[in-house]
Amino acid sequence: MAVFTNRRSITSADSLTPVQAEQVALSGTLYDGEDLPAERRLSADGDDEAVLNLCELWDVVADGVPLYEAWFYQVDSGSIFLAGTTEVVAEIIQCGLECSDPERRLELGAAMVRAGLLPASDSAYQEFREATGDAPA
Repeated sequence: MAVFTNRRSITSADSLTPVQAEQVALSGTLYDGEDLPAERRLSADGDDEAVLNLCELWDVVADGVPLYEAWFYQVDSGSIFLAGTTEVVAEIIQCGLECSDPERRLELGAAMVRAGLLPASDSAYQEFREATGDAPA
């Protein structure tokens, strides 16, 4: 069972690993189409439209093994990568999970519900809630 854990707020590229810095840059490109470095995406310049505001990084683990790194930003967006890589496996668009792999989608969706990261108003919420095993029969 996948679990979102180790949430941290990211406000600068200073403490990121090279892979995490590339993940931030790729997340920004997915968000607005512009190829910009992590330092720019995490700039303290509040007037810079390229900044990914409210940026959080979560680890997604199962049985203590890191599976994914999940970035959430701009209130309702995000990018999920295979742990330690720049391979995007899912995106968060307007708070909803977008993933082309059905098994991975269900795994991540259920984990998002358990972590309180998916709004109950999302069209897939009930499906993911049932996958957690916590839904009434």
